[in-house]
Amino acid sequence: MSKTLPTSLLVALLLSGCCRPNPNIGSQAVNLHAQQTSMWCWAASGQMVMEFLGVNVTQCDEANKRFSLTDCCNSPAPNHCVNGGWPEFDKYGFTFQKTSDAALSWAAVKDQIYCQRKPFAFAWHWNGGGGHMMVATGYVTIDGVNYVSVNNPWPPNVGDQYTKTYDDYVSGSDHTHWDDYYNVTKQ
Repeated sequence: MSKTLPTSLLVALLLSGCCRPNPNIGSQAVNLHAQQTSMWCWAASGQMVMEFLGVNVTQCDEANKRFSLTDCCNSPAPNHCVNGGWPEFDKYGFTFQKTSDAALSWAAVKDQIYCQRKPFAFAWHWNGGGGHMMVATGYVTIDGVNYVSVNNPWPPNVGDQYTKTYDDYVSGSDHTHWDDYYNVTKQ
């Protein structure tokens, strides 16, 4: 009996450290930042995620680092700075994980938002070419339908916040899923 009690206590302690996401709702308060050029959705998404995690980064600095330039903070931004890209969290002291042409599962979305308490950046391929990056900030299930809350940096200098079905987050009539940047963590 004395061996059973310590083992049971150990199992209980280990299980108490596991997070069980709220099955219906979870969100993080992420400030919306609109993209400052027609192509900087990736920089705005990186800015939103990193700011939430305590590091303030400007979109033009991200562009300077991404393209090995020094003049992207000029106003207006020079044309050679206005390009698509990916957030480079590692250049600001963060680690991260990334999917490749795949969306996070519904369980992973809930874990990221509720248990890890972090937003994550995700990108879509447009059917006609190109892509777009946004930030997932929350989730909710209503009448059995799963939804993802989104900070969309488009349109430039405005941005938008809304909720989409999880199915549309995965793919839609005008897009397929590209990459998700998740578990972004300050080193």
